[in-house]
Amino acid sequence: MSKKEKKTDLGIFKINNEVIASIAKNAALEIDGVEGIKSNTLATILDFLNIGYHNKGITLEISENEVKIGITIIVKYGVNIPAVADAVQENISTAIEEMTGLSATEVNINVGDIHTEKSTD
Repeated sequence: MSKKEKKTDLGIFKINNEVIASIAKNAALEIDGVEGIKSNTLATILDFLNIGYHNKGITLEISENEVKIGITIIVKYGVNIPAVADAVQENISTAIEEMTGLSATEVNINVGDIHTEKSTD
């Protein structure tokens, strides 16, 4: 039985893939410089075909007690992108491990867009 599913004296509990994706999303959004999560067309098609877990810019590959995460982020204009990506990787890895007990063996970051604020003069 994987850590994603656990049997207790009172029954079984399971951690749904959407919960793991939500943890990753929220952990990414906690980082200064991250404006949002960006979905892409390929992920939508793969999700529709039920190939792995791909939803709203987040992909998951889950094995027995490990998870590989891919996430596409939107960053704010002017930030140090490598520093933001490093912080996102660390925060997602820590959150997944602390909240689910799964080991985040990979956290792959794709910067899919940059957000610029338009000035109103």
